[in-house]
Amino acid sequence: MRNLEDVERDIEETKEALTHVEGNTAEVYSRIVGYYRSVRNWNKGKREEYGERKLFEVENSLAPVQVGCTASHGKDAEKAGARITAADSSAKVLLFVRPSCPHCPPAKNAVAKLGLPVETVDAATTSGFAEAAKWTVMSTPTAILLSKDGKEIARAQDSSAINKFRSFMNEPALKSA
Repeated sequence: MRNLEDVERDIEETKEALTHVEGNTAEVYSRIVGYYRSVRNWNKGKREEYGERKLFEVENSLAPVQVGCTASHGKDAEKAGARITAADSSAKVLLFVRPSCPHCPPAKNAVAKLGLPVETVDAATTSGFAEAAKWTVMSTPTAILLSKDGKEIARAQDSSAINKFRSFMNEPALKSA
């Protein structure tokens, strides 16, 4: 049976041992230019960029979501079947951008040429990030073409894919824009 002195001695020994704890070196992998690679092997500039990334916690989520600036080539903009007609006058584009995103200005120009109302959301703000999480937007720029009832028709991540939104529009004035 242990007495109080034995317990206190064990606590002191454990505290002393904790002051000399050394862990193992962790290997960190992150995505760079389309594939995962050890951060240790990145050049100085990419390591600095990695240090500037921000992780955001999405409410009621188990994993952090990283919001960065990427430009995919719009494979999502090819959803079949949906069309915008003259009756869909309240159709609009929801455009998610960030101030530091180099691909966002061309996306803004492409959306402006569509001739539809645009709601621009700054994903770098707290409210903008919450809206991006609601729409499952993982990168900027992301443009979401919405029908008059607020349903997603198509999604694009760059200006050339945004231009393909015209294929969803039957209105002649919008096709010629």
